[in-house]
Amino acid sequence: MTRNLSNALVLIGAVVTLGAGLGAAQRGWTVPGKSSATAGSRTLVARPQAQIVNSANGLYCTPAIANGVGIHDIGGLSAGLHVTVTVQSFSDGFDPVAAVIGAMVGQKAGNTVKTATFYDNDSGGNKDAMIDFVAPQTGNYLLVVGDYADVTTGCYRYEVTIR
Repeated sequence: MTRNLSNALVLIGAVVTLGAGLGAAQRGWTVPGKSSATAGSRTLVARPQAQIVNSANGLYCTPAIANGVGIHDIGGLSAGLHVTVTVQSFSDGFDPVAAVIGAMVGQKAGNTVKTATFYDNDSGGNKDAMIDFVAPQTGNYLLVVGDYADVTTGCYRYEVTIR
């Protein structure tokens, strides 16, 4: 038990250290079009044409695997809420495509998985994705982001607005 706890503490320390490094990189993107950075072997280029007006939720990169997608928890939403999700690319050649999936399981789903799915490729302008919808059911929602052609690993940021 002590060994498992020790391993868990080491893992938590690594995540906190990684998070601190990402925080510094994220702050570098506060002025679109004015800065760029390198994440691993990827060059991130801010594009002023597609600006996220409010603060973004972070800077993320898709994994370098076939059909590598980023998955983000939007959280629990009540039916009837108006949701807008904007995904902005920060990598040359990366054309973000996004989907929001709402899933319900259990008795209310009738022994199945009841889903609501929303998808977009270029509605955000400049090949960026924007999904605008009203939540049809109360439940937990996920954002899934990948490359439209599924050939380019890329970095992006996203913003979720709920009204």
